[in-house]
Amino acid sequence: MIISPVFDKDCSKALYIQLYEYIKTEITSGLLKPDSKLPSIREASSSLKLSKTTIENAYSQLVAEGYIENSPKRGYFVSDLSDYNFEINRDTHKSITNQQIDTEYINDGVDKDSFDSSTWKRLYNKVISDELINIYNSGSIQGEKILRDEIANYVNTMRGGHTTPEQVIVGAGVQYLLGILIGIIKENYNTIAVEKPGFNKAEFIFEDYMFNINHIEITDSGFPIDMLRKSDARLIYISPSHQYPLGTIMPVNKRMELLEWAYKNNGLIIEDDYDAMIRYGGMPIPCLQGLDKNDCVVYLGSFSKTLLPSLRISFMVIPKKLLPKYNLNKARHTQSTSKIDQLVLASFIKEGYMLKHLRKIKRVYKKKNTLLINSLKSTFSDNLEIINSDSGLHIVCEARTDKQKDKLLEDAKKSHILLNVISCTNNKFLFSLNYSGISMNKIQEFTELLGTVLFV
Repeated sequence: MIISPVFDKDCSKALYIQLYEYIKTEITSGLLKPDSKLPSIREASSSLKLSKTTIENAYSQLVAEGYIENSPKRGYFVSDLSDYNFEINRDTHKSITNQQIDTEYINDGVDKDSFDSSTWKRLYNKVISDELINIYNSGSIQGEKILRDEIANYVNTMRGGHTTPEQVIVGAGVQYLLGILIGIIKENYNTIAVEKPGFNKAEFIFEDYMFNINHIEITDSGFPIDMLRKSDARLIYISPSHQYPLGTIMPVNKRMELLEWAYKNNGLIIEDDYDAMIRYGGMPIPCLQGLDKNDCVVYLGSFSKTLLPSLRISFMVIPKKLLPKYNLNKARHTQSTSKIDQLVLASFIKEGYMLKHLRKIKRVYKKKNTLLINSLKSTFSDNLEIINSDSGLHIVCEARTDKQKDKLLEDAKKSHILLNVISCTNNKFLFSLNYSGISMNKIQEFTELLGTVLFV
């Protein structure tokens, strides 16, 4: 039996209470029948991406109230309450069910023609057929050695970094990796500076771990180092090679100031190298980590945009000084990424397919970028201005419209357009707009749909 609640992390209720209330409603409404077996604590923890403690607390509360029974060596079963009538709030249950439908955005994801699935299938079959590769265990907690070798080489040769495979940690997404990092550094840091606007989902992780958040507002001249110096933070999360969502680039003089700040304050810089490989106006900007001479930079990278979001393989390069603490705590974690996918990706990089793929997607996205910009300019004329468009898979625009922000965002979601409003003042909306998932032959159609969202 599968349980699939949707959790509201912004809600004041603890996660175990939300889970407890969901299962209780399923039982009292009759959707969970008497004697139905609930997933084990381990199974529920894995499928719901919650800690075992959270699952155990929810189950314990249900046992205490008599809704389920714990049968030793057999598991948890729904109690027989068929003789009792319960008042059911149907609207509440309906709203929970409706929330389970995620919005699919037409401009999100990656270009459907960009990925060489035939090569990936061949490499996949090669991995699972290789008798020398043990696919019957979960593999390395830190990430498969062959993949970490390739990632280290990729960072050093393609991003101008300097790292070793021993510093590389593989995981399913940046948020997961940040959780590991926080476990290493939380004894020494409790305040973090983040860019505003910036990557909210990273900020949420630090909020969940009770860090104090200092917002450093990006100015017209870029990131204000002076504001960072005046703050009490010794930890910063930043995207210097392609700032999200504004798309700006931190010049080398400010990079050196930032590194000097970290060195003098015994600080750490968490560098998110978001979309930095995709640049249309020249060579990709080298990463900050490559300039670091004092072991102060944590480097985050991902294959979600360069390959496939569904692959869920990201990586973190930690400073050498953090390795002893990581190795001491490594056994506290499990590997969140498929061993098979890691080995396939390692082969994909090693055999030269990644370089070929990067050349291809730069051609595809440059053409798509040009078509979209021309379409927006010709369709909206003076009502929309392109602010930044020379790198990454989103553009930054400013639109003049009488629409209210809430209505604009509501209409965007109804139209399945992923749109991130950065700021709004005097009827001017600054927003970032993904274009990676739009089909080449649908760009004008997408532009017209966007027009109804912005101006109608």
